[in-house]
Amino acid sequence: MADLAEVYEQTRRDLIAFVEGLDEEGLMTPLPATPGWTARDVISHLTGDVACVGRGDFPREFFESFGDEAAVVSLNAWTDGHIESRRGKTLGEVISEWDALAEKELLPMMRGEVPWPEGVPPFADRVLITDIGVHQQDIHGAFGIERGRDGAPVKIGSSGYIATMGWRLAADRVGAIGIETPDKSWITGGDEATATVRVTSRFELFRALSGRRSMKQLRAYDWTGDPEPLLRYFYPYGIREDALVE
Repeated sequence: MADLAEVYEQTRRDLIAFVEGLDEEGLMTPLPATPGWTARDVISHLTGDVACVGRGDFPREFFESFGDEAAVVSLNAWTDGHIESRRGKTLGEVISEWDALAEKELLPMMRGEVPWPEGVPPFADRVLITDIGVHQQDIHGAFGIERGRDGAPVKIGSSGYIATMGWRLAADRVGAIGIETPDKSWITGGDEATATVRVTSRFELFRALSGRRSMKQLRAYDWTGDPEPLLRYFYPYGIREDALVE
């Protein structure tokens, strides 16, 4: 098993190094994958993630009602707060805050040296790795960069998304989905797939499962069986209308 603390910290360092190399125009570049956000906003959000988790402020209702519209609205308000509360800070100040929080609080929790705060579930480490992995690729995609597409955050994140998709499918009793990539395959939501999708890479699957592909793009994948009842389960954060090509 990957050392989750190491995965998170290496990804964090890589992302910081990238954004510190951007000029002000680059920092304010809109991210097509995350409408309304910039690279600077992403750093504020990821810092806010760690600050909130450290004080036991974790969006449990979102994970308890994964994909539910009201839960998505609540999550968006939570993440927007990360950005707005740091609006008056420089990028350097936000990164310094993130550095201190990671070193003193988050990494010791990920290593099991100190307990997670009350109200924070034990899978929070994987949630944070998934989140930083998703947003790292959001930023890379905005600048046309292909980097880290076969890394640990992509693998950890896609596995987590598949599991949560399965919980939702099973709860709604709409059938199971088979998922195939060149290196691995899954059935989630039941024992026998009612439809199977073949995706070109683990990275493409990761982006689809994180809601970074439109319905039209999902339909264009190689499917066996009827995908229509299953497509909305690719959207944990709300349905994406416009196509995103990376």
